[in-house]
Amino acid sequence: MKKALSFALVLLLVTGLFAGGGKEETSSSSTGPVIKSNLVIGVAQEINEQNPMMQNDQINNNCFALTHERIIFVDGNNGYEIKPEIAESWEWTDDTHLVFHLRKNIHFNNGTPLTAEDVVFTYNRARTNDANVSKVSGTLTLIEDVKALDDYTVEITTSEYSNELIYSFGAYPLAIQSKAAYEDPNNKEPWLVGSGPYVFKEWKEGQYVTFSKAPDYWNAAEEPAVAEEITFKFLLEASQRAIALQNGEIDVCIDPPTTDLQFLEKDKNIEVYTRAGTRLFYMGFNVSKAPFDNQKLRQAVSCAIDKETIIDIVLDGRGQWQTSVLNRGAWSFLDNDEVEGGYAYDVERAKALLAEAGYKPGELTVELVAATDDPYKTIAPIIQANLKEIGINVTIKSMDQATLKVECANGHQQMFLWRWNIGARVDETYRELFYTDFPTNYHQLSDAYVDEMADKVLTEKDQDLRLQYSQELQNYFVELVPQVPLYVPDLVIAYNKGLKGAYINGGGAHDWSHAYVEK
Repeated sequence: MKKALSFALVLLLVTGLFAGGGKEETSSSSTGPVIKSNLVIGVAQEINEQNPMMQNDQINNNCFALTHERIIFVDGNNGYEIKPEIAESWEWTDDTHLVFHLRKNIHFNNGTPLTAEDVVFTYNRARTNDANVSKVSGTLTLIEDVKALDDYTVEITTSEYSNELIYSFGAYPLAIQSKAAYEDPNNKEPWLVGSGPYVFKEWKEGQYVTFSKAPDYWNAAEEPAVAEEITFKFLLEASQRAIALQNGEIDVCIDPPTTDLQFLEKDKNIEVYTRAGTRLFYMGFNVSKAPFDNQKLRQAVSCAIDKETIIDIVLDGRGQWQTSVLNRGAWSFLDNDEVEGGYAYDVERAKALLAEAGYKPGELTVELVAATDDPYKTIAPIIQANLKEIGINVTIKSMDQATLKVECANGHQQMFLWRWNIGARVDETYRELFYTDFPTNYHQLSDAYVDEMADKVLTEKDQDLRLQYSQELQNYFVELVPQVPLYVPDLVIAYNKGLKGAYINGGGAHDWSHAYVEK
């Protein structure tokens, strides 16, 4: 239905604890392999939201891949090909009408059928211009109407042509939710009801979140869940994750420390998987207030940051620095040698730009907000030292990632460290990071040209002209400097050699819903 499952891996006998503690159990049959009952994935970030449309964070979306389904699946490993999920087919009947034809055998994990009414309910709720109901309404502004033509047909009407709207429906914030669950006065958390192969079991803050196999998954015959439970264990220190993998406490280590890779690669029970990544780490500015409402100052800071040294220290060289705000590999992406101008590492130029900005060395002190975990806690002191070299004093303010997002959304920060990844939609970067008043516009940017060009990239039918607009906008950001793009790390995952059935994505949009470990 959705994807070809990755990795034909060898068998491995491993013993260890699962995240909730206790004795490990296995399942087996007289004809089949022995399978570890609980797949445990060590991650560097804790979940922070269980309502799909109230977030767009990678760790949350990895969880929703277990419990919820979207109307379509966009395969990031195969040229962003659109594949069936809840819809079995779709077509644009003209430039402003998109029709989805739904499968007729789907039900939610509470037993109620999934029909066109649930799709209409979900999308209309997502369109609600109320941040307490939906934080993704800004991606759906072209939609004028969503209606059910019958129980299994949905028609979406837009105000104008859109290049990227259909890809939006492949994002987990728009996973289909149950209308009946929301109408049930006894259901206090209706957003937990999905149609996926797993159901939410337990979230122990600071430790783990666990999901159990759904007892009656509608697509079990074609794409069965295998592991009885899947746990994401929150191990914020990279070294913790590597040790936990080696001692059998976890089965998958996301982002192992580069300093330990040589040891993991020598372990006969572990596979280290590496590929080019797409997730961009950057340092952003709050451009709406002093001192970083000063464009020359932002340019000076950009020239002062030594990206190659950051890559060497943080990634042991396993990554690429870049200048564009778009994720590497995205449509229309401009590589470093294609960008017009730019503010690459140049200490003397940085000092000159600082003077043009109206500051003398030593008279400016700024605050950099950084998360307490890797890689942010390692990047922050490097930037602090870089800026000290040109006469800017930096105070580092550390906080957990959830608090950091709130601080940035409220505009309390001056500088901040964060990351971003997109799939097929470049509009996801232009709009969600930079569009005026968008909830995730942590730069607090309001720029009429940016808004105008973002709209053009979304709606221009002439693809050559659209490409021109997108590349012009990238060059504009290079000069505007609302952020300093730092690097794109290689994707590195270490795992038990018995792992099978995992869908691994270069940007981190992994799907573990059919993954398991053979013992």
